[in-house]
Formats: sequence, structure tokens, C-alpha cells
Amino acid sequence: MSFGRCLLVVLLLALDWPMAKAQDGPQDSFVVSNVRLFDGERVQERRTVIVVGGVIEQVGGPNLRADALPIVDGEEGRTLLPGFIDSHVHLPAFGTDAALSQNTRFGVTTVIDMFSAGITLDVIRDFKAQDDPQHASIVMSGTGATATGGHPSQMGNVDFPMIDEPQRAQEFVNARVSEGSEFLKVIYDDLAARQVVPMLDRETLTALVEAAHSGGLLAIAHVSTEAQARDVIEAGVDGLAHLFNTDDVSADFGAVAARHDIFVIPTLSVVHLICGRSDGPGLVADERIAPYIAAPWRENAGYSFEGGLSCDAIGSMIRQLVDAGVPILAGTDSPTPGTTYGASVHTEVADMVEHGMVPIEALVSATSAPARAFGLNDRGLIRPGMRADLVLVEGDPTETITDTRNIVAVWKRGVAIERQQFE
Repeated sequence: MSFGRCLLVVLLLALDWPMAKAQDGPQDSFVVSNVRLFDGERVQERRTVIVVGGVIEQVGGPNLRADALPIVDGEEGRTLLPGFIDSHVHLPAFGTDAALSQNTRFGVTTVIDMFSAGITLDVIRDFKAQDDPQHASIVMSGTGATATGGHPSQMGNVDFPMIDEPQRAQEFVNARVSEGSEFLKVIYDDLAARQVVPMLDRETLTALVEAAHSGGLLAIAHVSTEAQARDVIEAGVDGLAHLFNTDDVSADFGAVAARHDIFVIPTLSVVHLICGRSDGPGLVADERIAPYIAAPWRENAGYSFEGGLSCDAIGSMIRQLVDAGVPILAGTDSPTPGTTYGASVHTEVADMVEHGMVPIEALVSATSAPARAFGLNDRGLIRPGMRADLVLVEGDPTETITDTRNIVAVWKRGVAIERQQFE
């Protein structure tokens, strides 16, 4: 997906915090009482969570108290979860404020930006440094590694360095570290299913992965075929940025991924779009979702087309990976057509369940699994000492995954998110 294409001005409305009792107290300190708790790994009933100064101070039973703090009643049937993490987005150069705000409205408190360069990178760095309480926090790759003329330069934005020689790998990675990259994104895809563009050779691919690891960075690869996936796995990457559209997959694919200790970000919303079964129309028809999508992005979110590639093997790939113990991370590739910031995480986890994961596994993929994969040791779990990035929903998404859409409240570092609606 290209970056820097969305231009949006958002008028923020200040909303009340409707479920807190009217006690005085700091805005980042409160108690959630008598709630079902999905803590990022397991489910517990009738729990109490105490937040002080934006940090989870205590987690205990229904008798745990903090009398001086505002109380949010978990009520019968509500579930508290960690803030969601979208492990694959592309933030825009213009409208970054709106994109980060829309993420938090849907409970996404951290996003992993997968390729930014030029003015887009400058803008994202600024927002990352500010880390506004109403905005999703950012983890960024900076400029990805691709061959000269390779994807995504065919989309028209070529204001970034490219690489064709393994001897330049260390220099390339050093430059990424200097610009603030927190991991290396590698593009290993010639787009042969749709059009042919240059692609990194295997020697340069391997050299880039080795250079990233020598600098303490993860290397995450974009691929679009099983052959490409096997090449990058053999080269030592830490994760796949996509699964791929195909009508068949080798029986040992999951075992190979597990043996090399990688994680996978399937981006099922994009896989579905390409095979002609976009999740977008259903997303914008959902009254729990549509009012919170900024109007200029609603049309993009609802996009669909007939597609041309197959989704037949997706269920098999997911089951192989899960059975082999490969970590699955929720990522949307927003704002690819048919997706949008924040909201598409809710279709992503529902798609995972459709393709064979159980709801708790899908919730792990959007909370503790990406935190663990990207070394975000202060979030992804509801445990003492963690950031109070929290989502309160009606219902039980550990049983019915679409209950993630029934959002009552969201907090980032203990600050309540203003959930603006649009006409």
C-alpha cells in the first residue's frame, strides 16, 4: 500500500466519560471493578483492575478496593481487554492526526508502521515523539529495503533509497537506524501475479537480514508467494508481513515456519480483498463501526472488487501455523482499499476465527503476541506495572469474537479516549 495519500481534517469533540462515577481524581487513575478480564493470555471472571498514573497498579478479585479513585463498573457481561495492536499499517503524510485518532476510537492503542519514507517519515517521527494520549502509539520501520524500481516505487512515490548489492547492506541498515527505524522491512516480491517489477536477489536479501540482526533489529519481509516466503524464511527473517493468495500450500509450510522461529502477520483483510471477498462492505454496514469512521475514509473502507487470485489455501495455512505454534499477529495493511485504521482490526480477528483459530487465539494475536514479537514489554497484557492501555466491551469476545466491536470505553495510558462519531 502506498503512503502519503490521505488528506483529512478532523474536528475533535470532547465527550463525557459516561461510565465513571462522579468522584474527583486524576484523569489517568481509576478502578474497573467486577469485570470479566481477558489479560492478553487468559480469561478470568469478576476481576478488579486498579490504574494509577496511567499504569496498572493492581489486579485482583472483586473485593480489591481503592476508595479514593473513580470507579468504572464492569457490570454483568462486560469484558476488559488490553489495548489492541495493529501490526501492519501505513500512516499517511497528511491526516496522520486523524489516522491515529481513529485507531484509538476502535481500541487500537499501538500501531506498527510498515514502510515510511521522505516527508511521511518526517511526519510520523514527529507524531511518535509527541505520543499524544488520544493517538495510537507508533512503532516504525522507516524506509523499507527494496530493489531499484521495485515495489512500492511503481506506485509513484520514489523519494527513498533503494538497494541492489549485498555489499551495501550494512550501509543501508545503518542509515535506517540513523533515521529512527525500529526494525527493518524488506520487500521481496516482483508482483508477478499482477505485474512484474524488479526484486532483491537472494544475496542482497540475506545480507540485509544479517545486517539488521547485527544492529539489533528485527527483519520482516513482504512476500506474495510461497516460494518467496520460503526464500525469506531461509534467509533468516523474523516475520512475514503477509500471507499470500493461492489455491494450494505445501503440507510442511507451518513446520518450516516454526523451525525457523518466525511470526506471521497474515493481513487477512487484504488477502480476502484480492480474491474478491472484501471484508469492507460488511465493516461499513455495521452500526457499531460505521459512525466512528471518518467520512472521507468510509468509501475506501467499503471498497470491493471481483479479484483474481485464490483464497482457497488460507484456512490450511492458518491451521498449519497455529498447530505448529507459530505466533500469529493481527495486522490490517490499512489504508489498503477495503480497510481502514482501527476498525479493520475487528474484521482481522473475526477472519482469523473464520479460518480456524479460536477467539482467545485471535485476541492474543492483537494483544500479547505482537507486544512480545516487537519487544513492547510495557503493553499487551493487563498485569501490574503495564501501561493502562485498555478496552472495555459489552459481551464476551473470548466466546463471540465480534463482541470486540461493542466498545464501551478505551483508555491509553489511563486516559479515556474521546470516541467521536461522524455523520
